[in-house]
Amino acid sequence: MYKVFLADDEIVIREGIRTSFPWDSSGFVLSGEAPDGEIALALMQEIKPDILITDIRMPFMDGLELSRRAIGNMPWLKVIILTGYDEFTYAREALAMGVREYLLKPVSAHELGETLQRIAVQIDEEKRRQADLANIRNQLDQSSELLRDQFLGEVLQGIQDENKRSALFTRARELDMDLLARNYRVMLVSPGQPAAADLSPLRALLSRLAESRKRGSLQQCRMDGLFALLFLGDTPEDLEEDIFLFAQVLKHEAGQQGTGPLHIAIGATVSTVFSLKDSYRTALATLQAMSEHFKGSATRIMDSAELQAKMGEVLSLAENASLYDRLRFAPVSSAGDILRTFFDSDGSGRHSLMIMNYLFIESLLAATRIVQELGLDPKEALPEALRAQGDLQLFTDAGEMAAAAEKAVTRALTLRDRQSLSRYSDVIHKACAFAEERLSDPNITLGDAARHVHLSVNHFCTVFSQETDTTFIEYLTRLRLQRAKELLANTSLRSSDIAQQVGYRDPHYFSYLFRKNTGMSPRDFRNADKKGSA
Repeated sequence: MYKVFLADDEIVIREGIRTSFPWDSSGFVLSGEAPDGEIALALMQEIKPDILITDIRMPFMDGLELSRRAIGNMPWLKVIILTGYDEFTYAREALAMGVREYLLKPVSAHELGETLQRIAVQIDEEKRRQADLANIRNQLDQSSELLRDQFLGEVLQGIQDENKRSALFTRARELDMDLLARNYRVMLVSPGQPAAADLSPLRALLSRLAESRKRGSLQQCRMDGLFALLFLGDTPEDLEEDIFLFAQVLKHEAGQQGTGPLHIAIGATVSTVFSLKDSYRTALATLQAMSEHFKGSATRIMDSAELQAKMGEVLSLAENASLYDRLRFAPVSSAGDILRTFFDSDGSGRHSLMIMNYLFIESLLAATRIVQELGLDPKEALPEALRAQGDLQLFTDAGEMAAAAEKAVTRALTLRDRQSLSRYSDVIHKACAFAEERLSDPNITLGDAARHVHLSVNHFCTVFSQETDTTFIEYLTRLRLQRAKELLANTSLRSSDIAQQVGYRDPHYFSYLFRKNTGMSPRDFRNADKKGSA
């Protein structure tokens, strides 16, 4: 199924294409539409269509600028230009951008169908050609890639040798790598399930996406079963937009090509190339947390800022550090080692029954404190066997005590990580409340919602769709249609008035969306509701 987006400021044209073409049986789906280029670009950023049908002349942003910017963000996009007899100059400019398909207004369903089918053949052929080119490129570039991988891997993990540090940029130029920038950020990409023997399809995909970008804005390498990508930019804000847009495109393309679910971890922003190890380490800590908690079939994108525990601030296991201090920022995998060190603090490994049970109580208190700081009830959160019911359990066997303590602590740390990994619940709640408050405003945009929750647009798109399994625009549409149903059932307002009240200027578009989502027109819905109430 190929997704089509329509941009035209003429309601008659949009309605004609929407209603006259047999979308349901064509293999294509009309995934969205907009009356001008600015609105279209924001919507397409979420929908990620395969094909754009756009008028040339539109207010605010014309079809040529829309096509140029959309192709820059979505390199796979195919464009169909809607044109008139007097617009040949514009058509020549579109040719320079690679647009080869035109439809003369007014558009017939037959012409549209033939054009879409030609583009579908192009899309399929390009996918096959890209796969063939990727195989050839992999064979030719293996030796060069190995040298680049080794060099960039060293840079990301931190070069300590002074001679190598002083020669870093010279070595980069020799390998045709540009590492000069004001800000840097690392992304790590790993298969979301046990790694397949052949990672070349994933590498080919990353290489193809990298080639579509501005030269020098991205470097990549393979490191121990995963891929590291280094993003370079002028400002932290631009870098955030850039890296999250790339992550969304990668997620989309991996899904289209069947590359498999991915874990995409994004590290912190740093300002010097010699601080890249900090961005790499935060990305790696995020990736490790993802591998422990997300083993499903869906691609996940995660920012290192989503981990509330700052991995660089893990306390050392000094003798005077309490067990709680040792555990609070520790990864789950270290719980057993920390407890064993705590239990064997005197080096003898042997304890009286009283001391042994004291050590267990200390472990349980540390786990309880961690759980309480999450706002959870320890009686509900900790394992059944460790809930406080009557007399406290006493242990006579050191092995049983250690196993019970590790079970409680592991559970507490797991809960901590899960809550940290979903720290955006407040952001989602705030965005949903914003949508409800502004439901009747036809001018509400994705950018408005992103600014309201203090995230960049691409970061917000990623978070919202990942946490809710829907896009913000789809969520807003559901809210509006639900409110419309209530008004249809409980008032005598005309359908056009209800459209205005739920944020749609065009009553025809409102009726189209209502029918698309409910299977009936607003009038039929009102009549059916009246019959059901009778």
